[in-house]
Amino acid sequence: MKYDIIGIGIGPFNLSLAALLEEHDLKTIFFDKAPRFEWHSGLMIERTTLQVPFLADLVTIVNPKSPFTYINYLREQGKIFRFCFKESFYVTRMEYNLYCKWVASQIESLNFSHTVTEIDYNDTHECYEVSVIDLINCEKKVYLTDKIVLGVGSIPNVPKITEDFSKEHIFHSSEYLHRKQYIKKGSTITVLGSGQSGGEVFFDLLSARPELDLKLNWVTAADRFFPMENSKFTYEFTSMDYISYFNRLPLNKRREVINKQDILYKGINDELISTIYDELYHQQMKEEQPLPVKILTNSLLEEMSYDKSYTLNMKHLEEEKNFSVDTDYLILATGYRYEVPRFLQPIEGRLNKSQNDGTLLSSEDYTVDVNDNEIFMQNGCVDSQGIITSDLGMGPYRNAIIINKVLGHEYYPLEKNIAFQHFGALETI
Repeated sequence: MKYDIIGIGIGPFNLSLAALLEEHDLKTIFFDKAPRFEWHSGLMIERTTLQVPFLADLVTIVNPKSPFTYINYLREQGKIFRFCFKESFYVTRMEYNLYCKWVASQIESLNFSHTVTEIDYNDTHECYEVSVIDLINCEKKVYLTDKIVLGVGSIPNVPKITEDFSKEHIFHSSEYLHRKQYIKKGSTITVLGSGQSGGEVFFDLLSARPELDLKLNWVTAADRFFPMENSKFTYEFTSMDYISYFNRLPLNKRREVINKQDILYKGINDELISTIYDELYHQQMKEEQPLPVKILTNSLLEEMSYDKSYTLNMKHLEEEKNFSVDTDYLILATGYRYEVPRFLQPIEGRLNKSQNDGTLLSSEDYTVDVNDNEIFMQNGCVDSQGIITSDLGMGPYRNAIIINKVLGHEYYPLEKNIAFQHFGALETI
């Protein structure tokens, strides 16, 4: 049997696609090597919330009548009144994960414990062959499909200078909750990175500090721990008006623009920054001695060594001075990066790639193949998609574009011209 669409990876973006496809008469199947749906399990810190409102669920923005809306989830779970009384647009990560599990449990096209090993092109049938291993039954199967949607996500970005040291005491923030229980009392812990995850991990450790007798360092190479900008005009940078403008820019200009937009998506939300400061203030009020907490900016990790504990050799970027920090644990809140999956190697010639560094480049319709109609990319093309690449709120909108492209007509009418700003130059009249 040949499928219309095969989705590879079942994170929130491809789960959104699968949910929207439930109302279409298309043959679809999705694969993920994980045994079940689980979203950032190592960062399910209590009370941490999404940075997008509940309306930015898997389907609402393009189909509010879908049975898979977050509101319907609350109704089905008997939670809708309490959510209303709570009077907050933002849900916790834990609840969002439960919501996604609820959606996943109702979609038969999802296949967990299945890993894709290779994709090739079948010239005879003019379609793709997707080789998959069933990890439960240890069986290899080959599936045929006309379209592929890649949603394999990104991987932890780990500084190379940390790779040769113990993974027990040096780990990425994505593993935080899995490792937290093994942290010994009286330890010194350093959190490297000033984004949202770094802030959440640091606050969790700070809250536990008195009981566990911890010494804490929070280090960033940035000149400050900055909040994400959340003005209404800034929100328009996630609109398709802006993405359409962004996509028309030359590749080198797009990369230049992205490098200047950290404050739009890499900072910490204002509420968390205030909460961290207030916690520091209250802890200091209770203790006579200065808190064993160092918060360091402009500090770049250049080298490290080990002798009973880890010595982090830092350089202060403004003073241009070297100094060192000793620590027992190093938690790397250093973000994520996209890596082109190896299973795409047999069809490299069919992919649209940058000639300079081999990164995948997507069209405005999220295709990454040279024919502009066969292979779609969910969340790996910052160069082409800009800051909405990892924005949960824009996932359904992107999937509506993908489905419209596959169907060959606009099944989902999508709002256009929604921004008040003009991002490009005005035409001369």
